[in-house]
Amino acid sequence: MRTGYILLFFSFFFQFNAFSQASVFEPDVISNDQVFGGSFTPDGREVYFTAAFGGRDSLQIFYSKKLKGIWQKPQLAPFADRKFKQIDPFVSPDGKTILFNSNNNAPGDFDVYAVYLTPGGWSLPQRLGGEINTASSEFYATMSLTGNIYFTRRNKDNDIYVSKYISGKYQPPVLLDSAINAGNESNPYISPTEDYLIFFSDRKGGFGDTDLYISFNKNGKWSIPQNLGDKVNTPVSEFCPGVDLKNDLFYFSRTEMVGKQRVENIYFIKLKDLNLADLKYSARYK
Repeated sequence: MRTGYILLFFSFFFQFNAFSQASVFEPDVISNDQVFGGSFTPDGREVYFTAAFGGRDSLQIFYSKKLKGIWQKPQLAPFADRKFKQIDPFVSPDGKTILFNSNNNAPGDFDVYAVYLTPGGWSLPQRLGGEINTASSEFYATMSLTGNIYFTRRNKDNDIYVSKYISGKYQPPVLLDSAINAGNESNPYISPTEDYLIFFSDRKGGFGDTDLYISFNKNGKWSIPQNLGDKVNTPVSEFCPGVDLKNDLFYFSRTEMVGKQRVENIYFIKLKDLNLADLKYSARYK
């Protein structure tokens, strides 16, 4: 009997600890099983995210402020427009721009938009030009300190591109090399100094549907992506990576179908627990 209890205990322990040491971000207040894609202002006191309402029929951008250490009830973002589906907000490293995606032009076609911080608040949304937006869907755009934008374009599969910001203009986007784009890759988070890129992929050897991977930039060449491991990845889908540099936290989202209901939340883990230095040391290049 004693042996049976011991085996039951270890079975439960390993099932509970086999995957993900990440925690749900602000359960009930923000993560209510119907949100994804959190992005934080540089001071860590505001978060913008997508409210999914349990599916993909309605998608809206909300935000919350942290006052006296407490996250407040989320409100519709001031630049949001309920007439359209709007997703994937990203606050630039300097806090002066928010990139997001909207299907204003066509129901099935997302484009990249931007709002800019003014003395009176956020500007009206502006659709970025033809250097980035095309007849295909462009989405999940993130920005480095230099203004370079990394984003996903839906071709046959999802692919990751970069449009460099040179002399005040965005350049024609360049497809990242085959080290990154091996099949279905999306949701690129670029670090402020462009020294690493985190994205999702469904490549072989992962833990589940889509996992989060990291690649390091060495003199303009990207390393072979490394899986972020079971502290983050699980048998279901992880996506929407991001970093709160103020508080040294790594954020991402997780989604799964439970019956006919889509359940998704924002999660976080201490940035140091990703062991970025070790991953960088072990990085390999083609």
